Amino acid sequence: CDAAGSSAAGGITQVRECVGLFLRLAKSTGVPIVLVGHVTKSGDVAGPRTVEHMVDCVLYLEGGGPLGAGGGGVGGESG
Repeated sequence: CDAAGSSAAGGITQVRECVGLFLRLAKSTGVPIVLVGHVTKSGDVAGPRTVEHMVDCVLYLEGGGPLGAGGGGVGGESG
């Protein structure tokens, strides 16, 4: 988020800063923001897990075939 920053792309510092920016934007405008990530083949959340501790809700969606999807959710910082 900070183009002049010295942190590595996708690193913990950059991810924390960008998520913080989105959180401030959402709170100041009252507009919900959805951040989308992905899961690796081994089933781990890709990238720093820092995001999971900063957001209100984490949802895991799994493909259930051509027309359906199943999933579950876990509480975030507020839940």
